[in-house]
Parts: sequence; structure tokens; C-alpha cells
Amino acid sequence: MLKSQGSKLIDGLVTCRAGLEKVVAAELKDLEIPVVRLGKRSVFFETDLAGFYRCNMGLHTGIQVLRPLRTFNARNYDMLYYQSRKTNWHKMFPVEKTVRIDVNGGSSNLRNTEYVVHRIKDGIVDTFRKLTDGQRPSIDKQDPDVHVVGHLDGDRVTLCLGMSGRPLFKRGYREEHGLAPIKEDLAAGILKLSGWNRESPLLDPMCGSGTFLFEAWMLATRTAPNLHRRFAFESLFDYDEAVHAEQKQWLLDRQKPLSPQCSLIGIENDPESFELAQKIANDSFADAAIKFYHMDFQDCPEPTTEHTVLTNPPYGKRLSTREEADDLHRQLLQTYVPKHWPIHIFTANLEVIPRLPGKPKQALTLFNGALEARLLSYL
Repeated sequence: MLKSQGSKLIDGLVTCRAGLEKVVAAELKDLEIPVVRLGKRSVFFETDLAGFYRCNMGLHTGIQVLRPLRTFNARNYDMLYYQSRKTNWHKMFPVEKTVRIDVNGGSSNLRNTEYVVHRIKDGIVDTFRKLTDGQRPSIDKQDPDVHVVGHLDGDRVTLCLGMSGRPLFKRGYREEHGLAPIKEDLAAGILKLSGWNRESPLLDPMCGSGTFLFEAWMLATRTAPNLHRRFAFESLFDYDEAVHAEQKQWLLDRQKPLSPQCSLIGIENDPESFELAQKIANDSFADAAIKFYHMDFQDCPEPTTEHTVLTNPPYGKRLSTREEADDLHRQLLQTYVPKHWPIHIFTANLEVIPRLPGKPKQALTLFNGALEARLLSYL
């Protein structure tokens, strides 16, 4: 597939969680999008509009897809405003569209994030006022049409169009949250880092609201996670609806049935989390062969075939004592390690790790929001 004949190549980048850069790069390559380089919590690529549409719909582990517009030096807020105003915003989207502005990165000279947003906003609206007979776009922080991102790297500022809009991990299937939810993009990244082959059985003995299992089903069936949502790129002047539809069809054509050997099983003893998992399954994954059991994992009927075990045990307020946390992690290992099943535990309870029996073959550092965590693999 690739870029349409005569189409223009455009620089782009995907933001992601620390530790998932290589996973995102591999996904981009699988989507036939050439990777340029890896950055910190980001992956840079070069593609055409078709590629931008394709990666927004098809990425499992990215957060935002950005289209850099220009990079400049801004040692103070006046320079930031001046450079923002020099950008041809009026050629990118209609004045009637609403806009949201976000800022990431850091600068010793531009420390007030709210004021950085304010000055970029001033640059955008003043450009429109001057060139569209005094009209200006409105700001909408909740449900904007257009997303602008300013990235600060010291005195260097890069203004980007956010092609995604709302973050890509907001797939739409999980409007309600169970206790201590794990984000969808992180769940997909952990599944990929675990080495699970998407053909063999998978078991989550503490599945919560089922995020690992829903993401596993999409990976195993090559189902693009964001086929049926609105994107910010649809509000831009260069949006091509026909190309968008073509890329959607390409992703649909890649889907495949779940392997007969790939059973997906979730066990959860908390009644509210179990009911939520069942509700999501019924509402959004009615055709997915995922089985949920409401019980303690030690009481569940033992599967007759080897399963890869992957779970995110409860922590924090869900466990009242250190001893309870220790017991829970030990029970997991004592239940599945003797079976010689691959077991992967994702935990933000770093204190419990040194007290666990045995040594994991792998301990990867990842972050669940601001919480530092480890992916412990016992193979």
C-alpha cells in the first residue's frame, strides 16, 4: 500500500508512554508507515495523509498522533506569541471550528504552562482576526474540533496539529471504570512486551473490568481499535474523506477470526468489576469469545491446556495491609509457576517485589499514569 501516487510526504510523530517506544515503532512498520527515529516517549515517522489516517485508526499503543508545523526559538512569552502568530493557521482549518491548545515538554524561560497556552491562543486568534475580517475561532477545552499542541524543549518550541483529537486510548468501549483501571494503550503494550503470540490461550486471574482481555482480542484478530470514532484531522482543510474511507477499508481487510486455540479467560471476585466487564463484553464485544468467571482465581476450574497468565493485581486502597499484598502476589506465583505456564505480573506495588519467591526472568519499568510499575515475567 502505501502512499498514493504523487502524494506529499509529511513529518509526523506518535506520543506514547515511556518504555513503549519500540512497541509503537513496530506497530507503525506493521501499518506500512516508515519510522524515522525514536525519541523520549515519542516515535517520529514520515508519511502522507493516508498514513496519518491509517495510524490514527490502527495504532494500539500510541496516545496522540501529531503533525509538526514549525519549530522556532522563544526565550520569552512575547517571542512565543510572535512566532505563533506567524503560523498560517487560517490556511489549516476554518474559522468556525473550535480549538483546544495543550502544552508538553519543559522550558526554564517559559515555566507558566497556562500562560504558554494563552500566548499560543493569542497568536492563533489574532492571525484569524487579521486575515478573516475580524473573525476568530472559539476555544473549547471539552470537545474541540481542532487540537493544537505546543512542545517545549528548552528555548525550542514546536507547534503541532494534533491529528487524533482525544487520546487514542479512549477507544469508546470503557466509558465506566473499575477500580484502579489500566489504560487501554498500556494494556496493549504490556501484551506485546509479554511475548504472548496472539494464537495461544490467555488467562487474566484478576481481570478487573477486562481491559487486558478486550485489548488481547483486538490484537489477536487484527482489529483496529479506533475505526469508528471522530478524529481532529477531519476538521482540517486538507481532509480527504475518500482517502479516509480507503484506509478504513484497508484496516478492515486485515482483520481475521480468532484462532481456535486462543481461548481468552478472565476471573474476577469483585462483583462490581465483574459486572462491568460483562457489560462491556455485551455492549462492545458481543462476538468476542471471552469467558468471564465471578470467583477467586484459586477456585476457578483449572483449564486443561497451558495458558499465558497476565494480570495486574490490585494495589493501594484495594489492599488494606502489606501482608495482604504479599499474600496475593505469592498466591499467583504458587498457583501458576508450578504448572510451568508463562506468567506476567504488572504491578505498581514496588515494595512487594523483593519479597516475592523466585526471581523474574525479566522486570521492565513502565508507568501507569504517574505510578512507576514493573512488568515481571516468569517464563
